[in-house]
Formats: sequence, structure tokens, C-alpha cells
Amino acid sequence: MGVPLAWLVRHQDLRLRVLAGHGDLDREVVWAHSIELADPAPWLNGGELVLTTGLRLAETAAGCEEYVGRLAKAGVAAVGFGVGLSHEQVPPALVEAAERAGLPLLEVPLPTPFVAVTKAVMERLAEQQYEGVVQASRLQPRMTRAALHGGAQAVVRELAASTGTSVVLMDHENKVRASHPPGAGVPEAAALAGLRASERAAAAVSTGRDGVVAVQQVRVGPRAHGRLILTADRTLTPVDHLLLGHAASLVALEAEKPLRLRDEQNRVNALFLRMLLDGGVAAPAALDHLTEAGFPVREGLRVLVLRGSSPRRILEAVGNELTERGLPLFGRGHAGCAAVLLPAGHAVTAQTVTDGARARLRSRVWAGLSAAHDLSDVPAALTEALNSSSAAETRGESGVVPFESLAGRLLAAVPETRRILATLAETQLAPLAAYDAGHGTDLLVSLRTFLEHNGQWAPASAALGVHRHTLSARMERVRGLLGTDLDSAHVRAELLLALSVWQEPGGSGRIG
Repeated sequence: MGVPLAWLVRHQDLRLRVLAGHGDLDREVVWAHSIELADPAPWLNGGELVLTTGLRLAETAAGCEEYVGRLAKAGVAAVGFGVGLSHEQVPPALVEAAERAGLPLLEVPLPTPFVAVTKAVMERLAEQQYEGVVQASRLQPRMTRAALHGGAQAVVRELAASTGTSVVLMDHENKVRASHPPGAGVPEAAALAGLRASERAAAAVSTGRDGVVAVQQVRVGPRAHGRLILTADRTLTPVDHLLLGHAASLVALEAEKPLRLRDEQNRVNALFLRMLLDGGVAAPAALDHLTEAGFPVREGLRVLVLRGSSPRRILEAVGNELTERGLPLFGRGHAGCAAVLLPAGHAVTAQTVTDGARARLRSRVWAGLSAAHDLSDVPAALTEALNSSSAAETRGESGVVPFESLAGRLLAAVPETRRILATLAETQLAPLAAYDAGHGTDLLVSLRTFLEHNGQWAPASAALGVHRHTLSARMERVRGLLGTDLDSAHVRAELLLALSVWQEPGGSGRIG
């Protein structure tokens, strides 16, 4: 935003006269600065109207050429030369040098003080700022009406039309959701490279071969909906930035409306699930609520439990995944995990939901799935899913662990019982391990085989590939080392459970 030189020249009270650069009066002045240095360039930023009386000007052709060259290199808009003090007229050499450099040169008569020129520039800049605010106040309601009637696409169209630019709306996955003019593409990667370096920044501006590129985050709190990208072939004005910010707010509100409704519904569903788990909802009422919510229960339901991240983050990721697949979220935090209802026999599987949640979270989670239950047995399903997810974490399973797969391994999979069994194993089996290490025997392997064959000598010895008497001798050695009665079913059961945690799959044979 600046004051055109032509406007200053037309300002009758200033009585400025153009001596050089008649064809460049469309230049804009951003400030008027009085300075009498022989080399004022180091104190200039560009766009100034430099006011001088030539007090330190070398009037030779070379001196004037050097002076004009420095000003032109500094990017000044024009030079205003005051006559009647140190010079009765503008030196002809300065006029010629300015004409050759294409630098507008204005004569400032003695009755016109430099402060009057500066004041005129400042007042016009203030007027322009006010005009920009008025313009924005007129355009913002139009943009708001566009949002009400046409959504994000209409906002993008109105922003592009109001600013005379090209606008693209990209979602959080960098897919183009709306653009204007139609078919407008994303600016070149070079122009966006510097902007991507700060994805959390609310706004950023860069320049590339496409022109000036401004990016505004479309965000509400921690939830990002994408970015508005505005491209122009000119310097952006404060009004452009104001309208870009307003458009981003409107697009964010448009994106938030269904999400806020969904968040509220998810809270209601979470409360319903808690009541269902506490037995506070009768099966007929629960069936009606689930059916109205679009949750199929013809083949019963399962509970999926995921652990490894915060329950809130997991539920948000699962909720987004289910929404994309046309299912409502019935989930809540429980014991540091996220518990979610899934319809049994549905096309949307627990593995699909878990994989989608992992991709959204970009972190590792462990998942356990209950067996299918009816509405009256949801608490039991939750217990099964919790135990299954615990087993998944213990075993480092990447897939969903169904409760049915834990038959015979559940006690070793649950951390609480596993710790008890580990203590038992360390007490009961350490003597056998030490004996095997010192004598090169296989008492532990023989004991496991004997127990897994229910104490039956013939099948156990066949599995080991030894004579029955050899196995019998080994079991006598075990009796002596452990001081236990292997004829007792309770003793055999304890030893088998201890062996289930003593040897890790693919491990070293000891508890880690």
C-alpha cells in the first residue's frame, strides 16, 4: 500500500513539478523522508520519496550520476528537490541523470515545506488503510453469506473474486477440496517449501515462479482441517490478508459443524455404553438405541479393546475410521484402554478398524477382541477383550488377538497371573535348569513332554524318542530335585503352568 506519485503531483497545495521520469508516475510512495547526506542509500528501505535541498550534492555530471545511481539502486520511488535555499533551481546535470536512470524527479518550490509533503503522504496512507477496512467490512458479509449458502467452495470462490487472486483449499491429507478459478492448481513446490517447514504456523508467505503465495491454516484448537493457499502476481495488501484469515475461519466453521454434532453424539454413545456395562440399560431399550444409531446387532456384538496410546486419542482415531465406513462410535476409556463396540459378522472387521487407527495415530497399539455376545452380556465381552489386548501386548502381536485364540494360554497372557506364574517357575524350575546346564541332561524338556501327555508314559516317551524306562528314570531325578509328588494332579498342573511362562517363543528359555 502506497501513494502514487501522480496523486502527489495532482495535489494542488503542494505545487510539485515533474522534471524527470514523466512516464513513471504510477510508482507508489510508502514514505516521504528528508535527508541531506551525500550518500543516503544506507538509511533507505525502498519506496521512499527522498526530499533534499542538495546541500551536499556534487553538482558535476559525475557527482549527480553517482548520487542518482545510489538512490535508484536503493529502490526509492522518487526524489523531491527543494529549490530556493542552497539552489535557485534544480541542477541540470541532476535532471539529466534522473532522466537516464528512469527515476522521477520533482521540484519542490520554496513555499512548500518538506513537512507538508510528508504530512500529505502520511494522511493519504491513513486514508488508504481506512478505505481498506471499509472495503473488508463490505466483503466479509458477502463471504459469510457465501459460506451459509454454498459451503467451503463458495467461500473459496468469493475470496478469489474479492482479491483478484487464485485460491486453493487443501485438506489435512494435502488433497485439493476446492479451487477458484476452476482447475486452479497448487503452486510449485519451491514456493511452498518454506511454508511446510512450519506446519504449525497460523499463516506464512513465500515467493516463487507462480508469484506471491500465502498459506493460512484452517484449524480449530488442536483439530486441523487443511490449508487455504492464495496465489497472486502482486504484493498482497493488508486487506488480502484480512480476507484470507476470515475465509479460513469460515471454512473451519463449515468443517466443524458435522464434527461438533458427531462429537456430541459420541459423548451420548459413550454414556450409553457405560450404562450398558454397568447393567443400567435393559436389553430391549439397548436394542432400540443401537438400531436408531445405525449400529447393526443381528448377529450380536463384540468388544474391541486397544491399548498403547491415550484412550482419548485412540477413540478419536477409531471414531474417524468408523465414520468413513458408515458406523457410529460406541466407545469409552476403561482401565487406561479404549473399549469400542463392533457389530459381529459385519464387513467392517476389528483388524480393519485397528489398522486404520494405527495409521492415523502413527504409533503402535495392541488390540484384543472378545467373542460374539448378545446385549445382555456386554460386561463379559469387555473382560474378554481386556484379557485379549493384554495378551497382544505381552506377546507383541501386531494383529488383533481374538479371545477364542487364548484357549489354554490365557493365564500366562494376563500380566497379574503371569507374574505369579513367573515366581512359581523361578522357584520350581530353576533347580532343573541348573542341573541340565551342569550335567548336559534334558530334564526340563522331559518334564514338559511328560506333563503335556497327561502323565502317560507311553505317549510321552514316544514323543521324546526314548525308552519308557529312560523317561521313568528322568522323572525320578526330577522328583528328587524338586521334592514333589508327580503323581498328584495338582502338582502336575502347577508345574505345567510354570513351564508355560518359563520358555518364551523364540527366546532363551528364561523369563525376560
